[in-house]
Amino acid sequence: MDIIYAARAFILQLIDGILLPDVNQNKVSRIYLPLLEDLEHAGRFSYGSAVLACLYRELCQATKPSTKTMGSCYLLLQSWALYRIPFLASVSHQPYV
Repeated sequence: MDIIYAARAFILQLIDGILLPDVNQNKVSRIYLPLLEDLEHAGRFSYGSAVLACLYRELCQATKPSTKTMGSCYLLLQSWALYRIPFLASVSHQPYV
């Protein structure tokens, strides 16, 4: 039973810390807890779609002049930018094969 609790805690940290972080990135939201009740069912969710939707929402919110910070999956945005706009990278990379 302790292994299941540890797995839920790790998955919750993964969801809220990397995939769908909030602006402050210091608190885990309670809205993800019901998703982890049944770990077999949790594997069937489309996390990629949720991350992309959250990123789009945060990008729309970031266009407001009063916005100072943005929460979301920066890794997705950074990897897209590196792949699509390579001259923005500070380090030159080998061409993709």
